[in-house]
This record gives sequence, structure tokens and C-alpha cells, in this order.
Amino acid sequence: MKAYRFINVLILISIFLVGCDDLDYKPIDQLDESMVVGDTDLLQNVTYGTYSKLKIRNYLRYCRYAKELMSDDVILVKTTGDHLMQTYNYGHTVNSNVSRLVWTIGYQAIYTANKVIDAIDENNAEAKLKQLLGENIFLRALIHHDLVRIFGRPYTNGDPSKNLGVMIRDNIDPTDLPPRSTVKECYDFIVADLLKAATLMTESKPDIYASKEVAYALLARIYIYMADYDNAIKYADLVINSGRYKLLEGNDYKKYFTFIPEENKETIFAIKLLATENQRKGSVGSMFNGFGGWGELYVSPSYRKLIYKYSNDARINFIQPHYKGNKIPDPTEDCGFKVQKRNGLSKYYNVKYTMEDGIPMLASIIRLRLAEMYLIKAEAYAKKGEDSKAIEIVDLLRQRAGLTGDQLFSNNMQGYTSTMDIVMDELRLEFAWEGHRSYDVYRNNRTMDRTYLPPDVAWHGPRIIEPTSKAIVHLIPESEIILNPNLVQNPF
Repeated sequence: MKAYRFINVLILISIFLVGCDDLDYKPIDQLDESMVVGDTDLLQNVTYGTYSKLKIRNYLRYCRYAKELMSDDVILVKTTGDHLMQTYNYGHTVNSNVSRLVWTIGYQAIYTANKVIDAIDENNAEAKLKQLLGENIFLRALIHHDLVRIFGRPYTNGDPSKNLGVMIRDNIDPTDLPPRSTVKECYDFIVADLLKAATLMTESKPDIYASKEVAYALLARIYIYMADYDNAIKYADLVINSGRYKLLEGNDYKKYFTFIPEENKETIFAIKLLATENQRKGSVGSMFNGFGGWGELYVSPSYRKLIYKYSNDARINFIQPHYKGNKIPDPTEDCGFKVQKRNGLSKYYNVKYTMEDGIPMLASIIRLRLAEMYLIKAEAYAKKGEDSKAIEIVDLLRQRAGLTGDQLFSNNMQGYTSTMDIVMDELRLEFAWEGHRSYDVYRNNRTMDRTYLPPDVAWHGPRIIEPTSKAIVHLIPESEIILNPNLVQNPF
């Protein structure tokens, strides 16, 4: 496989997630095994390199696009030559840069994690080395889950013991060319890795590194994806009750995405970008925000209809309309004021990927946060038929968003007849543009409704996508199938 044959893992301390200027550095391909095995400093450096792989521009950008652009939270204002277009319109191709770069960089990061895993003898390792072992096992699990979600069908969509997932890479042999494992095999591997990682990590590190609680949080997500509701609740509670995190409230919540990760008590795990790494118009948020970026992916009309239902919902602050003039009243607009348009579409920007620490277009990528743990529990209770517990949790998050009285579901069902419908909408309200929505829809075997798309613009793609559609997964890059003939392409 290309990602393994031509790996060039340069662990440049200057791009690590923390300041490490005083450490000596050598590329990993210049270190023989005897120098790496058991050397805590060198293994720490390699581990920093694995974290750094996750913030490479093309992985950050395209991994988030692969997850978000198939949702009903966005609307693209114009056609583009960027391969994100093929994801947005469900027109996946075998030479898409979205697929190729996520696949290649993902497996490169897995390789560097496996280098550390292979170099540490758990039975004879001190606590510091066990911590590093656990972090790398966690990172390997995290990336495998990114890949299996993008290239494999949801666990609960069809038969996971038959549907194909991705290659499981648990070694550093570049000649090993495995076939794709099933979705079930991938999830079993990920769960085993996370359980193992949690037992090894004993340090309470900042939220830009893995820790026991970070592993628990990802386990909670994995288990809800697998419809293992009791374990989803168990591991969500381990995070909630750890005392390490708390929900932001009031103005702090409205400014959630402007805080650096280490200063955000709700963030469980984030991929940190330094101010010197700000990618500006090449950043993840550049397509979502026209104030500093390209601003060609607007907030969808269907999401606006949901979020603007109550004007006191704090989550409205994660949207920035591009007003026409000085807030001229306009009752036809969701925000109540005239908004500039392009190609007939109102310019509502998502601001979750800008203004971290006050810097335009700077945004660390939040992968896990405490609110998700609560809504995982709410979903699990709803599916177990314990509706009152589910609604109690939903209302907790609605209250922190500033909603009161009949805006809470314990007082008023507000036209809903299904608790699960309530949970689904709350998931959408809370996590829009964070890479959850399309998976939440399809793993629950629901239909994606994008009928807000202009019917006379063919390049927007389908307006209704059924969960049985072949197009809900990306295609394996053709270049990888050429290099590894054991790989089987997804149907299309």
C-alpha cells in the first residue's frame, strides 16, 4: 500500500502540539530499532508526530468534509472544481481527493502509532511508557473509526458481519496487504483497542492528548453506533462522573469555539492548531465562513428553521448572517433582518471554525465534548423505552442553551410524538457542522431530506437520500486498489 511503502514520518518538533524546542530531533527513518525501543523521549516524539498527522491540512479539511457535506445542515452556493463537490452531491468517484487524502494520511498516522506500539513491551514498561502505549492505541482506534465510517456502511445499516469496512492495520510490515475487514470486525478491533488504551493511561493530560477519559468518551460513541445501549450509558457516565469536565453555560457557551482547547472545560479531546498553523483560506472553516474564508457553504434552510424556532436559543450564536445594511428588519428571513444573497441563497455562515483566541479562521478541531456524552445517554434511554430519562437529559442541554418553560419538553412536547425524534433534533441543534449529522441519520436508518436544495440545479445532487443508498459511503481510492489488489471496491 502506498501509505506504507513510501512513508516518510518526519517528527518535526516545531509542529508538535506543545512547545518542545529543547528536544533533539531525528526523522524516524533515521533511527534504528535499538535507539527507539525503550527510549521514552524518542517514543514521546514519535507520538507527537502521530498527533501532528491528524492536523495536516488535507486530513483535517477533507475528513471533516467527508463527514459533514452529505448532511442536511449545509447548502453549497455554487459548483466548484474542488473534490468536496463529489461528496456534497453524492457523486463519489474513485479518484476523489477527499477519499484519497483521508485514506492515505489516515493510514500513515496509523503506521506511526503502530511504530510506538511495536516498540513498547507492556509487561516491562514503566508508567510513562504505558501512557504512551495507551495514547498510540487510542489514536489507532480513533483513525480506524474515522475510516470505517467514511468507507463502510453504518454498523446498524444492514449486516455488519457481511458489510465491508476497511483494512485493519495492527502491524508495521509494509509488505502486509490485508483485505478489507467487515464492519463488525473493524468495530470489534476498535473497541478492544479503546478498552486496552484506557487500562494503560494513568495521566490526566490536557484535552489535546489522549487519556483514560478520552478513551471512555470514544467508547461511548462507538457503543451507541453499535446499538449497545447499556455500554453506551456506562461509558458516557464514566466521563460525566469523572469530574474532569463541565458544560459551559451563559456567555461562555455562546463563545465555546473561541476558547483554546486547554481552557475549555467542556472539551474532552481536540486536535490543536497553533496560531502559527492558521491555514486561513485553506482552513476547515474557510468554506463555511465568508468573513475571512471563501464562505460558499451556507447554513441550510432546514437547519435555520429548526434553530430560529426560539430566538433565545444560545446556539443561534454559532450562526452569523451576512446582513444587508445595518440590520434592516425583514420578516421573511429566519433571523428577522435583511441578509445578503448569492445565487438567490441567503448568506448564513457557520462560525464554529473561526476566531479561536480572537484569530480569524483559526480553529482547533473538537473531536469529543461533554454535551455528546449527555446526548448519547439520551439516545440510549429513548431506544430503551425510558422516555422520561431521555427528555430529562435533553432538557438539561436546552436549559444550558437558555430555553425555559414551554420550550422544555418535560413541560410541552411541542408537537413531537416520538422521543427519538426529539433526541435526533437535539443532536442536530447541538452538533451541526461538527461531523455528526449524516452518521446520526444513516445509522438510525432514516432518510436524509435535502428538499431545500433548488430543484432546477442538477449539480446539487439528490434531494432525498435513503439509508439504503449505495452513495452514503465513499469509494475506495483507485490508486490504493491498484497497489493492494486484495481490496474490494464499494458498489456504485
